[in-house]
Amino acid sequence: MPATGNKSYHPLSLSIRIHADGFSFFVCDPQTSSLVRGEHFRTTDSVPLAQQLQQELSRPDYFNRQIDQTYVLLCSPATRVPLEEFHRDEAAAVYGHVFASQNIDELRVAYTIQPQLESVEIYAIPREVEEAILQYYPTARLFASRAMLMERLLHFDEDYRQGNARYLYMCPEEKGFSLFAFKDGHLWLANTFHSDHLIDTLYYTLNIWQTLGFDNRNDHLVLCYQSASDAEPLRKALAEYIVNVQTVLHKAIFPNVPLAHEKQVPADLKALLLNRL
Repeated sequence: MPATGNKSYHPLSLSIRIHADGFSFFVCDPQTSSLVRGEHFRTTDSVPLAQQLQQELSRPDYFNRQIDQTYVLLCSPATRVPLEEFHRDEAAAVYGHVFASQNIDELRVAYTIQPQLESVEIYAIPREVEEAILQYYPTARLFASRAMLMERLLHFDEDYRQGNARYLYMCPEEKGFSLFAFKDGHLWLANTFHSDHLIDTLYYTLNIWQTLGFDNRNDHLVLCYQSASDAEPLRKALAEYIVNVQTVLHKAIFPNVPLAHEKQVPADLKALLLNRL
């Protein structure tokens, strides 16, 4: 795709984020770590996801000689296993056992190894969706959504934590939220919950807080949001039960990166691009 002998050539990256409601394209400039173009697409019952991806990828905005790198971020069901217990040839069987309701024959099971977290994220992509992307970008690299976010939060946690207090991080998602906790520099807890109402979010969060044995006065619950106003209703509700509830904005989690200020770019993609740009 890249042209040679052309001084006007300026390499860009394309990130394809596939989520519950559809998919998004983000074109970024690796030299400035900034967003060039972002666009969101909702899936419809009349057009299969793979076919819709093909239609949009064929546009000159996204299939052109300037796209030098392509990433695919899967916001799909995933499970994780300790690194020391992971065997590549068993990944599909583990995924099929955890998500028995899915047709494993229609999926390609993949995994993201995270040495620092001592964990492996196992996820899957529909085969026809992967084929649609590789038709245009055969060197596209796949990543699990929450794996990227966990890596970034681990580094943030190392800088943010104070004293012996323990920290539980909450990150909003399209149809719920995820909770993460780290211990001795490694992953301690990672769980995702579907939640449509504030009362459900409170219930799940406080249940995990209690299960982990966190102290309501000394330990911390950290809300990771793009803006403080978005987090404020939840922060106020949680503060009735937990003394130390803080909101940390993306610009602090992803410092010195222009993408941190882009409201349309979700946290998992910011984490991916921060690692890759």
